[in-house]
Amino acid sequence: MNNSIKRITSSALALLMCGSMIGGNALMPMSKTEQISVCAASINDMPSKYQSAADWIWQNRVVRENSLGSQNRRWNSLFDQIIDGKGTLNYVVRWHSEKTITYEQRQNLETALEECVNAWTDWLVGYENWPYQHVDVSIVGWAVADSSLLLDLHSDEVVYTDVQQYVIQPGESSNIPTVMASAPSELSRFDHFSDKNYEYPGGLDKRFDMYIWATQGFPDIGGCGGDWGQRLSDTYYLGLANGTTTPHVQIHEVGHGFGFTDFYGGEGELDGFPPGGFPVDGGGSIMMAGSSSVITDFDGWFMRYTWSKIKDESGRFDLENAKPAVSTAEFTDEITAIDINTNGYSSVTFRNNGTYRFPAEGYFDSDSKNLAFYEVGDKVSVKFTYDPADAVIKNIEYLDLIVDSTPAYPEITNIEYSDKFHQIRFSWKPVSGATNYGIAVYLAGKWRIQTQNISASSTSYTTPKNMTPGKTYKVAVAAKVNGTWGVSEAIKHAVSVTVK
Repeated sequence: MNNSIKRITSSALALLMCGSMIGGNALMPMSKTEQISVCAASINDMPSKYQSAADWIWQNRVVRENSLGSQNRRWNSLFDQIIDGKGTLNYVVRWHSEKTITYEQRQNLETALEECVNAWTDWLVGYENWPYQHVDVSIVGWAVADSSLLLDLHSDEVVYTDVQQYVIQPGESSNIPTVMASAPSELSRFDHFSDKNYEYPGGLDKRFDMYIWATQGFPDIGGCGGDWGQRLSDTYYLGLANGTTTPHVQIHEVGHGFGFTDFYGGEGELDGFPPGGFPVDGGGSIMMAGSSSVITDFDGWFMRYTWSKIKDESGRFDLENAKPAVSTAEFTDEITAIDINTNGYSSVTFRNNGTYRFPAEGYFDSDSKNLAFYEVGDKVSVKFTYDPADAVIKNIEYLDLIVDSTPAYPEITNIEYSDKFHQIRFSWKPVSGATNYGIAVYLAGKWRIQTQNISASSTSYTTPKNMTPGKTYKVAVAAKVNGTWGVSEAIKHAVSVTVK
């Protein structure tokens, strides 16, 4: 254990501990979380040095404490929630606080929660029939006693203001508000997970799986988590939204949702850690408070070990129908709007194919598949899958920039004639990047330059007066771009006019 990290005394711990529905308890502070990623296909790839510790934790902690609900069919772990949600996880934030929170902070908090959940599930990508590359985490509602605390409230945000009295428990701070809001029970997975045939009002997307319970007056050094959600202080969650708080405490509490226990006792004890400790460099686990601030290699392998143990439990998981409902789009189109949000969902609009969202800048694994590198005016050829419910892009198969090799030319949009002055006026569309425009006239078998000094700010030209009535001319309008006149393309699009 890192001796530089302060531990809560046993008496204080008893006051801070919050009971988990599936074995989660309180957490003491740890340091910065880093994600470790290792590729593996099956449990047979697990390093042999992890086997004894994993077996001991499974039998003496997980099975004995029934932290995954296998003994009584309490199938509401995060494994169950994610698979029943077809790769999605929905939160309602219970804002048990009198502090305000901005729209930007609310968006950032959703992104941070998604990163915390995927810090665990990334270990399962490509492993033993785990069906998802990424878990989409959404905040689908805010339960708050006073909606004015949600600054700059947007019309698409769902707010619940039904309140109840909160009774402050012995040892809790008197600063905890005594009024607390809740979301409707009929939308709660926690209240209905045991009924496999239950239908949520409005459909599966409208349900919420868990609460984030942000509590004013809750100790910043304590927290709790389980299949019902995670509870930490409002200060912590504001820090998570602002990027000033490291996510390791939230990741630890999410670990309880996956059925992982705390290790408060000593080596080999009932509430302790495996004999010989954790078989990784540093000897720790993110689930052993103070011993690691990261999901260690052993933690990740125990995540896989757990999935291997429960995935084939009879009747538990419907893996055949676990894939999210997606549609496929394939087209070539111009980007007309793009909004890059590094802390939330970015959006892109195509001229003929509508608007789509994609999660945070840099979400996709290569530059060639990252829409964040494109801009308005780019023409792209693209194929991707997306969720038709919220237009979120799931996977980009290919994304190619279409480079138009055709030289730009001014497209003539209007020709006006003056009978009185025997003049003609030409108007054209502006050309991007043009520094000058020019006029050429076909006379005596040759193209002759009439003028090449029309400024880029002008998109029209009027001929001299008193031209010969009835005479027909062939006229071309050219643009100078990057120091080069697009003469040949202009001549291809020349027009014939007759003086009146």
